[in-house]
Amino acid sequence: MPQLTTSEDFLLAAKHAEIAALQQLQVNCRLVGRVTELIHELQRERGLSNIYLVSDGQRYAQQRADELEVTGIAQKHFRQTLTKLSESDSLSHSTRLLSSLAFVIQCLEGIDALRAQVTARKVSATENTALYSRLITGLLTVIFEAADIADDPEITRALVALFNFVQGKEYAGQERAMGLIGFTSGSFSNTLQDKVHELLDAQERCFGIFTEFSASVPKARWHQLESCEATAELERLRKMIERYRTEDALPTSISEVWYEVATRRIDEMQSIELDMTGDLMKLCETKINSAEEDLRLHREHLKDLAEVSEPPESPLGLLPESTLNSDSNLTPGVNVKLARSISDLVQGQAERLQRISSELAEARQALDERKLIDKAKGLLIQSKGITEEEAYRHLRQAAMDSNKRIVEVAMNVISVAGMLTSN
Repeated sequence: MPQLTTSEDFLLAAKHAEIAALQQLQVNCRLVGRVTELIHELQRERGLSNIYLVSDGQRYAQQRADELEVTGIAQKHFRQTLTKLSESDSLSHSTRLLSSLAFVIQCLEGIDALRAQVTARKVSATENTALYSRLITGLLTVIFEAADIADDPEITRALVALFNFVQGKEYAGQERAMGLIGFTSGSFSNTLQDKVHELLDAQERCFGIFTEFSASVPKARWHQLESCEATAELERLRKMIERYRTEDALPTSISEVWYEVATRRIDEMQSIELDMTGDLMKLCETKINSAEEDLRLHREHLKDLAEVSEPPESPLGLLPESTLNSDSNLTPGVNVKLARSISDLVQGQAERLQRISSELAEARQALDERKLIDKAKGLLIQSKGITEEEAYRHLRQAAMDSNKRIVEVAMNVISVAGMLTSN
């Protein structure tokens, strides 16, 4: 790196650093695109595998076999992106992202063994769902960490919207998987009914945050999807699950209707996802081009000003006249237009950075709140020996009882745990 000695050097170096950061962010966003692609195919594979398992291999065997090939292609694309990622500098300060990727790779290394167990029907549909969901959760964490390390507010907002949309879609995928277990077997236990209800609540939370941070077009498409006939049909099937009683008889053929309706909705979600990831890459490209153009203009502006012939004046001339004594001795050799121009550029950059910092803090709020809620859930799981779903229900009920937001209750849990630990 060349030695930086003047304000011009540092000003241009700052712009170079901004471009490099945006380029690294672009690499991470490309990874996010591949992650969403892989998640979608794993969701389909999970659903088809559940039908295959619950029907004792009588249904969807060929569809599952076809999907395994498609998922294999998505895995290959993901691996290729990891190779490009390792060749860049974008992971140099991303410890949590690296850890998330390590977890995902470990899960993927065992996916063929799980598929063989499914083919041989050596695993239950419930276990199968849990194992696939574990891998998908790891992939979702990659998206979350990519959003968490982004330092551009507009890109961060786009990543927050995308993460919550993909998370909501995963809950929709789990709902499809749980519904398949019940409809294919012809019955829904109380536990299964409760699980489906929890997944509906979880979807509502995620899509609520998505609509808060999303751009207008994906948001409009989502509202259109929620009001379409396929969603209305899905809602009627959800009512069947909610009203099911042990003495009721459910035709197992409904499982295929459930799968088709739920899949139609999830596939449309993927279409929205693809548009969002495409827009994200375009946004990165636009910002990189804009930063490079700013750098070019800065260079030209400074070069033009440096060549201006003008009587020398002291930098003290940049101060308000009221602060200067008319008899002050001026230091010769400074071009006042150049000095003022650099001062304007530095001040403009400082104001821009301040604005970006405020916008970034606002965009990161949803991510920070999620961290607090996850930490509180972890503390409740550890102290009470309950599941993650039960921990979230505990937080939600406490929030409703106290008329507070869940994140406020989470902060209280963390605070109390901290006090108990210190005593």
